Amino acid sequence: MHNETTPVGGTTHDTNPRKPIKQRWRQATALVGGLVLSSGQALAQLPTTAPPSRGTTAGNYIQLMQDYAYDIFIFLGLAIATLAFFVVSKNTIGAYGEVQDGKGTWGQLGVNFGAGVLLLVFVVFLLTEAGNIL
Repeated sequence: MHNETTPVGGTTHDTNPRKPIKQRWRQATALVGGLVLSSGQALAQLPTTAPPSRGTTAGNYIQLMQDYAYDIFIFLGLAIATLAFFVVSKNTIGAYGEVQDGKGTWGQLGVNFGAGVLLLVFVVFLLTEAGNIL
């Protein structure tokens, strides 16, 4: 028995529920088989990881992870210092804009700039100390 229906658009479709399941099973099997056969080639092309900045360790995986963690924390510290620089720059430019609009004074701009420079020096000092502690 061949079961066909005619939808509103006028085309006929096979509504046999077993045919799509068999087709999907074949497609899935072919996909998995292809992935299994090609995975050996993909693994052969992976690059080696870069050693941490403190050097390589011969089989000591705990020390290796500590060295990578050190690199990550140094990078995060540099990112925080960069963010602090951008915040100080933004506030100083904003204070300069207030001076140009007549809402602020040159003294306020100088205090804002001086506080920003002190903040950046303090952040760099903390990063240097943190690098020595780690």
